[in-house]
Amino acid sequence: MAYSQTSSASIRSTPNNEDPPCHCSQPTALTMAWTEENPGRRFYKCDEHGFVVWHDKEKSCRWQKQSLLEAREKILTQAEEIKALTIALRRANAQIAALEVSRSSGSINESLKAIEDHISAHINETQKVFRNLVLYSGGGFAIATAVIIFYMKKPNAPKNN
Repeated sequence: MAYSQTSSASIRSTPNNEDPPCHCSQPTALTMAWTEENPGRRFYKCDEHGFVVWHDKEKSCRWQKQSLLEAREKILTQAEEIKALTIALRRANAQIAALEVSRSSGSINESLKAIEDHISAHINETQKVFRNLVLYSGGGFAIATAVIIFYMKKPNAPKNN
């Protein structure tokens, strides 16, 4: 896998006062090169102008260079694998979420059916109580009316004077 000639990675995110300044007098940050010629070699970098000066005065020897290049390739391969796994994980999470929604909507439908059944039973019970109330009220009214009529038709008893 080919890698860019100008590739680098920051070692410190903020410039240090001890680092040599750029020719523009801006502070520099210690950075690591990942080019074919200088893998792992550290240098000072200006945010505006780029390379300023090498921190490591000597280039790496042949075996160091080879080891660093192999490590870089391994890191790049692993980064690609991580990216692919992240995508696969997102897809799996989306599928799990969809499954959970379908499962929960089934239980929601069951819950709604149970609530509807409970409400229907309550309405039926209320109607039954209301019918009994009307029946008993009507019966009571009929009995009270009969008693009143009975006492109104009853001949008055003679008064003793």
